[in-house]
Amino acid sequence: MISRARMKKDLIGQSVLITGVAVTGLSGFPPAWFVGLLSLLGLWQSASALQLALAYEYQERYPFLWLFLGLLLALPLGIWLLGAWTVFPIALGLTAYFIVTVRDTLHVLQRPRSFWDL
Repeated sequence: MISRARMKKDLIGQSVLITGVAVTGLSGFPPAWFVGLLSLLGLWQSASALQLALAYEYQERYPFLWLFLGLLLALPLGIWLLGAWTVFPIALGLTAYFIVTVRDTLHVLQRPRSFWDL
């Protein structure tokens, strides 16, 4: 059973990174900061999906693992064909994972607390 603390930490970490991506994207920071924070968010979410899939056998994370792997493999071709627009499909995948994390965190917070969570 996935603990509340684990889901809260995951959601807080992703929220901080998404806020950083938004701030660097909307302000006058160099594009390298934006891409760096977006990459860090992708690494965080990939590690989170892998940990949930392997440690907790959470089947709903496997499609995201395949999505992240596919985006990573298509990245060089995307940069060659689309240039800076390659960030858009990656950002859509990361946004979808964040929405699923929020949904799952709300679900975990709604269930009754077990003895081990006390």
